[in-house]
Amino acid sequence: MKQTEKRTKKRERLARKLTRINIVQFFILGVVIMLVAVGLFLYSTLRAGYEDTRLLAHSAADLVGMYTDVPGLVDEVVRQERSFSDAFEETMRKYDPEAHDGQLINYRWYTEQGSPLAERGDYQKVADTFLALAGRNRKINGMCLMVFDKETHIAALLADVEKLGAPESTLGDYVLWRRFEDIELDHIEEERGSLLKNLCRYMRIDPSYVAFAWYEPFAYADDNVVVFVEADAFYASLWVTVGTFLLIFSVTLLAVVLVMGALFSRRTQRLIVEPIKAIAVAAGAYTGDRRAGVRDQPHFSALELHTGDELEDLVETMAEMEREVGTFEDHLRQITAETERVNTELALATRIQADMLPNIFPAFPERREFEIHASMTPAKEVGGDFYDFYLIDRDHLGLVIADVSGKGIPAAMFMMMAKSMLQTQAMAGHSPRQVLTTVNNLLCANNREKMFVTVWLGSLDLNTGVLTAASAGHEYPILKAPGEPFEIFRDKHGFVLGGMKNMKYTEYEIRLEPGSRLFVYTDGVPEAKVGKEMFGMERTVAALNSAGDASPAGLLAAVDESVRRFVGDAEQFDDLTMLCLEYLGPDGKADHTDDRN
Repeated sequence: MKQTEKRTKKRERLARKLTRINIVQFFILGVVIMLVAVGLFLYSTLRAGYEDTRLLAHSAADLVGMYTDVPGLVDEVVRQERSFSDAFEETMRKYDPEAHDGQLINYRWYTEQGSPLAERGDYQKVADTFLALAGRNRKINGMCLMVFDKETHIAALLADVEKLGAPESTLGDYVLWRRFEDIELDHIEEERGSLLKNLCRYMRIDPSYVAFAWYEPFAYADDNVVVFVEADAFYASLWVTVGTFLLIFSVTLLAVVLVMGALFSRRTQRLIVEPIKAIAVAAGAYTGDRRAGVRDQPHFSALELHTGDELEDLVETMAEMEREVGTFEDHLRQITAETERVNTELALATRIQADMLPNIFPAFPERREFEIHASMTPAKEVGGDFYDFYLIDRDHLGLVIADVSGKGIPAAMFMMMAKSMLQTQAMAGHSPRQVLTTVNNLLCANNREKMFVTVWLGSLDLNTGVLTAASAGHEYPILKAPGEPFEIFRDKHGFVLGGMKNMKYTEYEIRLEPGSRLFVYTDGVPEAKVGKEMFGMERTVAALNSAGDASPAGLLAAVDESVRRFVGDAEQFDDLTMLCLEYLGPDGKADHTDDRN
């Protein structure tokens, strides 16, 4: 019940999450649209103001040039500018006592000072034209006729019409003069070609001061004199207009976001959330029935989802999965039963293999000439390694240790066949060399699986201590003389049994003194490894020497413990098989088992 409630809450959180996502997406989209709209609105408004100012200045220049003797007026202005003297300039500076070089010099040029410029008829026509044009356009702030004299660095602003915030234009009763630098003319040319530079001229002074200025040139005969009709337009209400636009757009955007978010949430609920809920409910019922052991009840195939998208594909896939899981469970039950049967048979095979090897110790308790012990730990349930020992006759003890290629049941079957053949030939009284030669040919006669076995075979004369042995590709034996450490005896190897017919094998003899020990083993001991590092022969010999004069059983236990400590938790790589013999002499006088730990 609690799990069902948790799933329901999670599905409800999914619905709320999708609703929030829809609202946020619409909001972000609306903000982007609003920013683009504001940008387009500003650009269109500013571009319109820029073009209106340019066209008005152009029209004013055409009208003034058509009805007024502008060149004559400019001639008079230039004549007066160039007739200035330093003394005259000092006299005029009294009208602007704070002015100095580099600043503006503003003063009124009254008629009583001897300049009739403002009373000229052409001057009045220019002024009337500017007044009429500025009065008809609400956005135009002012107009004037500008005369720049590069020779005297004086600029005259004639008929300077300005509204100065008033509803109607006014005309000053003076002519405005000022000093200028040549660079100002470069600025004027730049502003004529760029909306941004024209706009920034005023906004650098005051960001709220949106204005444009346009300079329409007049042709004049003197290249040192530059004449413009200048018009400037102020857009004091532009930011108010933009603010109003933003407010209206924001309110509209909020309403649209809420409405569209609600509509899309309902659609998302119907097209996504509800199908997901149905799938989740079916999955929960499927899990519950599986736990209860109900396996024939359909769940996903019973869903009627016709969304026509990936959700419908998901339901069909899960329905197919439901059918496949049922089939798989049937197969799994069969495989489990078969595995249990095989495991039972493998356990039986393990016991049979173990019973085939001598496993009762002490072996031959009535014989005092020797003490022997052996062990075999397979890597799998059954292994390919084997050892054997038996009395060939009253005076000779047969010793065998072998390693079959491969592992598992095939190796175990090959091992049993090889073990039987070796014992049969040895009990017939053949020498180790003859036994290996005969068994090799027998194994090669019908070996379609190309299996082979490495063998060390020895025959110990219990009266003399002479060990006659031969090797078919097996590991070197390790010997210990009385009072000496264990050492590797590097014998002559022959070819493996079952590899090639008619192979020859070499015998050798070793005389064991009473108290000597013989240790033979398979490659599972030195080749036990962790990662890429193997246990090796050095560690094997060291483990034997560390046990001192322990009994054969104690020596095997010392090696086994050393190997397992080395590999740790690593999986056993190969069968681990060992055999150890201690020769005590014909009368058993070297028997010192009572002194061992």
